[in-house]
Amino acid sequence: EVEHADRLVGSFLDFVVADELALDEVVDLAALARSCAAEFSRFEPPPTVVAPTRLYYGPANGLLLQRAIANLIDNGFKHGRAPVVVTLTNGRDGVALEVDDQSDGMEPDAALRLTEAFARGDGARSVPGTGLGLAIVGQVVSRLGGQLSFERLDAGQRVRVTLPVRR
Repeated sequence: EVEHADRLVGSFLDFVVADELALDEVVDLAALARSCAAEFSRFEPPPTVVAPTRLYYGPANGLLLQRAIANLIDNGFKHGRAPVVVTLTNGRDGVALEVDDQSDGMEPDAALRLTEAFARGDGARSVPGTGLGLAIVGQVVSRLGGQLSFERLDAGQRVRVTLPVRR
């Protein structure tokens, strides 16, 4: 119970500060994604990152982006099945971050409801969590002017974060 309470308080603080932290850094999203994936190396197979050597994005906040990426990877393992793949691409209009897992997937509308604070899906009721992971991701993406979307794939679930070019 203490560990669960610690996670809840920590997640809630992440949720609250997502609107407070300065967006004043240029962040290497590729390095950040690799660092986040390394935190999940205990899983078999560990997450894979498909990204250019470097992918700079900003102005942003490294801590916020790290939390968002880590939450998406965590959800892939917690609510989906391995392999979990993180893909970063850079285009004219901005950056796309996709996290795919091999779950049965959710309907996009149902998934979007899970971006509300403390919302949990029916399948997540038996899995430890706070219901704040996707809410934090949604808040970070919104703060950066991006979009969060969900896509049910033939073999899994894709969560896509699209971040616009920022100046």
